[in-house]
Amino acid sequence: MDPPQKNFLGERIYRLRVGILLVFFLLAMIANGRHPHPLWAAILAKCIGARESGITPFLRHVTLLVPLGLYTLALLLRLSASSSLGGRTIWAKSPVTDVLTQEGLFAHIRHPLYAGSAGMIVSLSLMSSPQGAAILVGGGLPFLAFLARFEEKILLARFPEYSEYKTRVPAFIPTKFEIKKGWNALFAPLHQRLGKSLRSEAFNVALLAGFGAFWASPTLPLFWISFSLGLALAFTAPFWAPERNEASS
Repeated sequence: MDPPQKNFLGERIYRLRVGILLVFFLLAMIANGRHPHPLWAAILAKCIGARESGITPFLRHVTLLVPLGLYTLALLLRLSASSSLGGRTIWAKSPVTDVLTQEGLFAHIRHPLYAGSAGMIVSLSLMSSPQGAAILVGGGLPFLAFLARFEEKILLARFPEYSEYKTRVPAFIPTKFEIKKGWNALFAPLHQRLGKSLRSEAFNVALLAGFGAFWASPTLPLFWISFSLGLALAFTAPFWAPERNEASS
């Protein structure tokens, strides 16, 4: 069997994927600084027929629960998928695995990590200005689709059984959902490797901590304090949440 041809441009882009996504995030933050009117406020004002300045603190808290809840769910997807993978491929230059992972969320969708990232991008877009949201959605989502397709080419060449797996399991959205099976697929891997997955997702965990504080009180110093505490908590997670083997769980 002839070895697969290498896509050097694709490999370089894949290796820089975290940095490229960070660039989208920073560009969105710059746009938000220039246009400090968040998309969620514009949508709410349109729905209630009022000006953004007329949005009460109560409405702000209630409305922001939507993107905050979406971000939390998306982070759970990434944490669970990272736990199933053992944290091996999150920051790797290329997919590093000796076996094709098909348990946990991978039994229901092929790309739970990218599904989680897409949910985060949508959540951050709602909390961004319309201009920042356009950068995140217009740049981030197509880039995630590219990464998913690039990974699949590598896995197809590495694992002959991936072709059957691809026809059986949908890419991002499960075709059928059972609450009990979905619950187990989401939380069972976390029970075994919560510490490692928290460390792998340290930046995203820190963002959730910052956004939670910003939801409680919209002050930037509080956001950055909570962000720093969340980062420290995630990086030290393997010490206070050590890995459990199946026999002891």
